[in-house]
Amino acid sequence: MERQVLEELTDAAAPEISGPQWALHGRTAQVGRVEQLMRDGAEHQRAHVVVLESGAGTGKTRLLLELMSVAARRGFAVVNGAAEPPGLARAVSLVTPRGGRQEDERVGVAAGRFEAQLTSHLRRRPVLVAVDDAQWADLTLLHALGAVMSKLDKAPVLWLFAVHADHADSPSGSALRTLARKHRTEWLGPLEPLTGAAVAGIAGDLLDAAPSDDLVALCDSVGGTPQAVVDLVLDLRRDGCLTVADQVARLVGGPLATGISAAVEPDPGAPLPRPFTLRMQARLRELSTRAQEVLQVAAVLGHSFAPQDLAEMLGQRPAQLLGPLQEALAAGLIGSDADEFVFHREPVWRAVLGTVPELLRSMLHRQAATMLLGRPRHRAEAAAVHLVHCAGPGDTAAVGTIREAAHRLLATSPQAASALATRGLRIAAPDSGDHVALATTATAALVRLGCLSDAVDLAQEQLAAHADAEPELARPLRTWLATALMLRGDTSAAFDVSNHAVAATGQAGPGAEPCPEPCPELLLLNALSHNDQGKVALIAERVLDQPGRHSDDVRAAALNVRAMSHWREGRLEAAIDTVDEAVRLRGRLTRAWQCDPLWTRAWLFTKVRRLDEALAAAETARAAIDTEHNGVLSPVPLALRATVLLAKGELVAAESDARAGLTASERAEMPLYEPQLRAVLVISALRRGDLALAADSLRRLEECAPAERAQPWSALVRVLAAVVVSARRGAHAAMDELRESLADSEQCRQLLLEDPSMAAWAVRTALSAGERDSAGNVVAAAEEIAAANPSFDTVAAAARHGRALLDNDVTALHGLESGYGDPWAAASVVEDTGTLLREQDRDRAITELNRAMAAYDALGAEWDSARVRRKLRRLGVRRRHWNHEARPETGWDSLTSTEAKVARLVAQGLTNRQVASEMFVSPHTVGFHLRQIYRKLSIQSRVDLARIAP
Repeated sequence: MERQVLEELTDAAAPEISGPQWALHGRTAQVGRVEQLMRDGAEHQRAHVVVLESGAGTGKTRLLLELMSVAARRGFAVVNGAAEPPGLARAVSLVTPRGGRQEDERVGVAAGRFEAQLTSHLRRRPVLVAVDDAQWADLTLLHALGAVMSKLDKAPVLWLFAVHADHADSPSGSALRTLARKHRTEWLGPLEPLTGAAVAGIAGDLLDAAPSDDLVALCDSVGGTPQAVVDLVLDLRRDGCLTVADQVARLVGGPLATGISAAVEPDPGAPLPRPFTLRMQARLRELSTRAQEVLQVAAVLGHSFAPQDLAEMLGQRPAQLLGPLQEALAAGLIGSDADEFVFHREPVWRAVLGTVPELLRSMLHRQAATMLLGRPRHRAEAAAVHLVHCAGPGDTAAVGTIREAAHRLLATSPQAASALATRGLRIAAPDSGDHVALATTATAALVRLGCLSDAVDLAQEQLAAHADAEPELARPLRTWLATALMLRGDTSAAFDVSNHAVAATGQAGPGAEPCPEPCPELLLLNALSHNDQGKVALIAERVLDQPGRHSDDVRAAALNVRAMSHWREGRLEAAIDTVDEAVRLRGRLTRAWQCDPLWTRAWLFTKVRRLDEALAAAETARAAIDTEHNGVLSPVPLALRATVLLAKGELVAAESDARAGLTASERAEMPLYEPQLRAVLVISALRRGDLALAADSLRRLEECAPAERAQPWSALVRVLAAVVVSARRGAHAAMDELRESLADSEQCRQLLLEDPSMAAWAVRTALSAGERDSAGNVVAAAEEIAAANPSFDTVAAAARHGRALLDNDVTALHGLESGYGDPWAAASVVEDTGTLLREQDRDRAITELNRAMAAYDALGAEWDSARVRRKLRRLGVRRRHWNHEARPETGWDSLTSTEAKVARLVAQGLTNRQVASEMFVSPHTVGFHLRQIYRKLSIQSRVDLARIAP
């Protein structure tokens, strides 16, 4: 047999070796080490031996195949002693099946032929010889190989043997060790369990989709061997436990709760898919009965547990736990840190806890709660998790502990607070104050999580059930209902509920303890700001006229309202000074739910193009929201940042943040900043020249700014509507949209304050439509704003720009380019300069228009660039339509320089956040580039990208 297969080895064998179908995951160190030996052998003309010893299912064969593929790519001739897999041609079999018989009389001849073939290959290239399952190799053949290895010790041959660790002491395994000790040998293994990214990579390859975090957690809980991960994923898919949407594979049953939220579920093991549960039960049965029992009691204590608590629960000395815990540690079911043991993953803990009978589980929870509450300095949170499983209805002591724990968790973990308070509602007496308090905490947590509909439903249900309760008792719940309604965009309903809440309480002064609920009057100010700016301004001034009567949070909200009033009046410096005072007064972010003055500061700085300060304010707002765990507010910093990035000319980054903000708005059920996000997409579509998309985005903007909450965005909507109409139907149609507003001095001022480039655009449009009077109104309003705010270069530039266009005075445009602080507006100054020069100085006009087009091109403003190109054509200048280098539509060469950099960093294993930090962009921008990369490379995941990266 050996002679037959050896005779089949030809010079063409190595090139026919191709790589495995899927990428190798988690074995970078081993591959790297063997590659070093390949290089060393080839450079120094010497042989190396590698022995890989590892257990069943750990991926020995897969690693061997990868190393063979690597060797072939490096120009090695490859001799394969493994069973022939698809894609590995002309294998040389050096291994007999277990129990098989070798033709002893022909081994010498076969070995001689083998040496001859290797020598033939060595004349042209180095050689890799790979032998899988070497523990079953015939002893005589191993001795023959040893002779060949000795003869070729000074030749570039890499001998690669894989051995099953459970059979390493077999006769052939022992012979191989003896043989290896005589040569230059590298010992690899055992292969460590796979975790994290490696597990996710295997699952992603099998499913052709990125696995969700829950799916990765399950795969990471079955022992860490590649075979176990593959078997679990295939069984989950076969049993219909998975669903794939948007290229992400998720559990059909929905996300798994974690932490305290999981611990308070009636049966934490129930949500686990059956294939996973069966595997975990099998792993448990591999332990001794004693170890299983200890682990089950430990699971009742939680995902992590202190050894002294476990010993007390079992009534044993710590020394008696040594054996069972060591057994569980060796099995990979638990680990440990400095103070506690911890289950390997939450699904492991859930599965173990699920094996405890329900009745016994309740009794053990009671025992654990009693143990914890009996300690002098007990933690309410730890005891409460057990009490929800064992306390009877109306158990006031247990309810008190649960109430305290849920309230404490509200600031740091609203998800846990919601779960704990909701379970507590089932125990508290329906007519008790504890019941109302728990409902309030649950509602507050749901609001902070962004589950606004659930919060409204719960609050309304509980308020109806407690209609006869004392007003002061129900006030916090009513206040949180108003908060949820306001954030959801139901401002009229929020106003009514806020009025009711204000009537039910008095306001505390600055010395009072801050209450955890939003101040009712603060809510009233915020709710009114969306539908009656005049009334809210009066309330704000009344608050500010009564020093000492109101808390700092209420005064900060009132100052915020005053700042916006100053802005609408065109008093920009007063507006910024006032909002700065409000920022200094603001308390915790949770008490300024809708109108944190920090957001207003970012918004105002953007309007006056102090863009670095605006970006810093937006980042501070994001950090505060993250610190306070206020998921409901996650769209806000994205909206602020997207607007700043748009003004800075970073079109791709602005679009990316805007889309991420819209996704966050939908997820959080919080639409209040959706108009600002939609506006970014309208402008970006216009600049790219996609007028259909711009019109569609405008329609969506108008739909998300209905009358009852349109006031903050009304000027913005009017401006963008006119700009879109102008682009699609011309200046006359645009003036039909604007004429009435431009004739009203108040409305005209609001339009000009919306964007510093609006003055020049409105003058340009009015003049094109032949409406010089309207253009004059715009210039007069712009000059009035500039005169009232001499310290702001942006408004001065806007006024001078408008006046220059009205007077057809090209000299007046000189120096305005740097005054705007906005690259798109600066480019428009250059364009207007070239336009006004066309009749006076053709050569200079061409120069300026070329400059303008280059500036627009750099900003990705294709629509504006096309407009300038048309003007140049009228001057007899022909320019290419695109000024960037031509690229193919697909493949690596199709990537832009930015996309190529993102691809390289992601292929190196960096996360989106890490790539963003390297490139000084947001993670959302990285995600946007990745989608373009996937499309151009016809791939679907980071795993694919890492595999094909050059």
